[in-house]
Amino acid sequence: MTELDFPRPVRVVAGLGQVRVIGTVREAFDYLPHEVAPPGDEALEAVLDACRGAIRRECSTDEAHDVFVAYARRRNILVDEELETLPGTADGARFPA
Repeated sequence: MTELDFPRPVRVVAGLGQVRVIGTVREAFDYLPHEVAPPGDEALEAVLDACRGAIRRECSTDEAHDVFVAYARRRNILVDEELETLPGTADGARFPA
């Protein structure tokens, strides 16, 4: 485990039916610019700031993790570990592992 590892990996939607596992602050920071967000999205700026802060050791990786999870939940891109079905599918289609 490195100093920038998240306490737990975060699974997010990374495309149509694709899941990406984000395990470190740097992976989160690299993933975020690819997110389509409205200009001036304060939530996106907050998570980018948290990642920068963790990289600079101004905050903990736990804090950056929590902000990233909150952002992913808010944007509906967080993949719940227990329920990995595609939203809106009646047949319970699952994300690929």
